[in-house]
Amino acid sequence: MKRLIFSIYALCIVHCALSQGLMDASRYANTDIMGTARYMSMAGSMGALGGDPSAVLDNPAALGIYRSSELSFTLNATPLVTSAISSTHAVKQNDFFFNFNQLSYVMSLQTGRDNGYVSSNFSFTYNRLKDFHRQTSVAANATPSMTNMIADFSNGLYPSEIHEDNLYAPYMSILGYQGYLMDPMGGADSMLYTPYAYNANRMAYQGEESGRIEEYNFSYAANVGHYLYIGAGIGLQTIDYRLISYSGEMYDNGASATLRNEFNTSGIGCNLRIGVIGRPISWMRVGVSFQTPTWYAMTDRYYGKIKGEYTSADYDIIEYSTPNSSSNYGFNAPLKAQASVGFVIGKVALINVDYLYTHNVGMKFKGEDSDYLFAEPEFVYENEEIKNYSLCTHTLKAGAEFRVASQFSFRAGFAYRTPNLADNATRTLLDNTTRTDMEVFVDKGMIYASGGFGYRYNGFGIDLTYAYSQQNQAFSPFQQDAELLGNGYYGVKNPQSQAHLANIKTMRHNVVMTILYKF
Repeated sequence: MKRLIFSIYALCIVHCALSQGLMDASRYANTDIMGTARYMSMAGSMGALGGDPSAVLDNPAALGIYRSSELSFTLNATPLVTSAISSTHAVKQNDFFFNFNQLSYVMSLQTGRDNGYVSSNFSFTYNRLKDFHRQTSVAANATPSMTNMIADFSNGLYPSEIHEDNLYAPYMSILGYQGYLMDPMGGADSMLYTPYAYNANRMAYQGEESGRIEEYNFSYAANVGHYLYIGAGIGLQTIDYRLISYSGEMYDNGASATLRNEFNTSGIGCNLRIGVIGRPISWMRVGVSFQTPTWYAMTDRYYGKIKGEYTSADYDIIEYSTPNSSSNYGFNAPLKAQASVGFVIGKVALINVDYLYTHNVGMKFKGEDSDYLFAEPEFVYENEEIKNYSLCTHTLKAGAEFRVASQFSFRAGFAYRTPNLADNATRTLLDNTTRTDMEVFVDKGMIYASGGFGYRYNGFGIDLTYAYSQQNQAFSPFQQDAELLGNGYYGVKNPQSQAHLANIKTMRHNVVMTILYKF
C-alpha cells in the first residue's frame, strides 16, 4: 500500500491577507464576573457599595470607601462541563482547571478629619477578567458537508492557481485541493469545483480553548466628607487566546478527512476609567462610572493541516499543511458605562444593584498605515459587519451581604447578560484568507448565580464562594449557506436568522477563596 505524505515547511512565509472579523470581536467583547471571593459571591454587584479591590474595576470611586490599607489575593478552582446538543447527538466534556484570580494592594491615607477632604486612597490590582479555558465536542450528521463548503469557497480559481505561492488563493482551498477533497468540474480549465466523489454521512468536532484576559489596574480615589467619593484609574490589559481544533467527516465509502487548526491571539491594551459614588442619605449610595474603549495592539498566528484517509489502491493517507502565518492589527474593545444603587441597612445588611451597558457596536479593527496613496482602507467591511450584527449588551447584577455576627457574613448574588450578537450574525471571510479555522460561535447570553461567606478577625479575613455561570452559544463548524459575494469576501447574502448545527452550554462551577489583611 502506497503512502503519499505532502507537507509544507516554509515556516517563515507570512501571507498578507488579514482575516479578523465579527466572531473574533465577539469573543473579546464581554468579560466574566471574576475577582475576589466577596465580589464574586455578590455577582460582581458592588458598584455603589465599594470597599473591594475588584469593585474598583467597575467603578474606581469604590476605592474611596476604604478607611484602612489592605492586601489580598484570590485562588479559584473551576470544574466545568461543556454540553453540545445537535439534532442527532448530545455530547458532554468535563474539565478542571485552577488559577490565580486576583492580587491587590490598597493604600489608604487618612487626614484625620471627618469633614471636607477625608482621605486619599491608592490601589494596584491584578485581576483576571475572562477565562477561555474549555473543551468542546460536537457530533452530528454531516449536513451540510465541509467538503462542499471548501468546493464552493474555491470557485473562481483555476486549478493551476491553487498553491501556496499564489497570494490570491485561500489556504482553505489549497488544503482542499492538495488534500484530494475536491476536483474541478470539467477538467483543468474549469473554475468550478465539486467534492471528490465522496458523500459525507457523519461529522465530528473537537476544540480545546485556553487563555485569558487580564488587567493590571492603578487607581486613585478621594473621600469628601463621607458623602462623595471620586475616583479614576488606568488599566493595562492583556489578551492571550489559543484554539486547537479538529473538524472531521466520515464518508459513505469509509474514507475520512480531518482538518486540524491552531489559532493564537496575543494583545496588550489600555483604558481609562472615572467614577463617582454619592451618599444622598445615610442608608443609600448611588454610583456611576465610565470606561473608555480598550485600545489593543494585537498579533494573530495560525496554522492548518488537512489529513485524508482514503481507500484508493494508489494512496491511503494524504497530509498537507499551511505555513505558519501571522498578522498584526489594532482592535478597540467596547466602551462601558455603569449605574449602581446600594443600600446599607444598619450594621446588618448590604444590598446593591448594578446595570452595566457595553457598547459592542463601537468595536473596531484597525490596520497598519499604508504609504501607498491608492490603498483601500483595511477592515472597512469587517467594521461595517460589527455595526450591523453586534448587539450592545445589558448586564443586570444584584448582590446582598448579611452579617449574622460581628465576624461572620453571608452573601449571595445573581446576574444576567444579554447576547452580544444578532440571530442573523454570520462569519464572513476574505476570499484569499490565510486562516483555515472556520468555527462559528454565536453568543446567546449568560446567567450567573453565587453564594458565599466571610470571616474577619483582628484584621485578617477569609472569604469563600461558590459561583455558577452558564454561557450559551449556537455553533457550526463553518458558515452554512455561504457563497462568494463578489466584493472580495465569502459569506451569506442578506442573512436572515441562521440555522446552526448545535447549541453549546458552558457551565462553570467556580470555588473561590480570598485571603486578606487590613492594616
